[in-house]
Amino acid sequence: MVQIDHALSPERRREQIAGYLSSYDRASVGELSQALGVSEVTIRKDLDALESQGMLVRVHGGAMASGRGRLELYFATREQEHLEEKRRIAQAAARLVHSGQRIFLDGSTTALQVARLLKDREDLTVVTNGLYTALELNFSAAVTTIVVGGTMRHRSSSLVGSLSVDLLQRLRVDIGFFGARAVTADGLMEADLDEVQLKQRLVQVSALTVGIVDSSKFGTTAFSVFALPHELDRVITDAGAPPAIVEALRAQEIAVDLV
Repeated sequence: MVQIDHALSPERRREQIAGYLSSYDRASVGELSQALGVSEVTIRKDLDALESQGMLVRVHGGAMASGRGRLELYFATREQEHLEEKRRIAQAAARLVHSGQRIFLDGSTTALQVARLLKDREDLTVVTNGLYTALELNFSAAVTTIVVGGTMRHRSSSLVGSLSVDLLQRLRVDIGFFGARAVTADGLMEADLDEVQLKQRLVQVSALTVGIVDSSKFGTTAFSVFALPHELDRVITDAGAPPAIVEALRAQEIAVDLV
């Protein structure tokens, strides 16, 4: 059983329950009661509240993540990883954006943080393949949101595929902001081939290509590079990025901002 913090507010306690279900899909009332140090009556109320939000399905003796819940819980878990670093990276990225520009934000959790900072900007066009990014901008009257992609990648909540090709060849964006699964001196990498192909096309139509990647992604590798060093203009990351890779990127005339 994963250790869960005690003495939590109801909201935070429900987040912990949701996080557990994102990892294990199913939990009993007794398990959650023992882990959280609250009564089974309280846990049942929490499960009822989460079920009303579509995050889980009540079953005999406990609950399991719903189809929608699995997707949202997985994304929420990723969003919480290195959250403070992602917020600082997003703040630096948002400072590069000006009214009247056209930008691309991918489906990464860091791009979602950028979207939250830009949704009140005037006269901005955002192209994205991120479902949560698009929803974040949905009610922003001054932001025009264009969603590209064809097939939904369930675990990343992004859209990829051949339905994007004709549109992407005609797009021109001022700044493309890209998260990545891995970063080395060879560039930005992704694990999914469809994601790689879509991001490659967006790199090609971006006047300025900016990586927005926290330091945990540095020094690892993934299936394919979607942004080669000569295609990258800037990488925004946190101070935990390995100095050797930072210097290797800078040696290739890529600006690296440590925030």
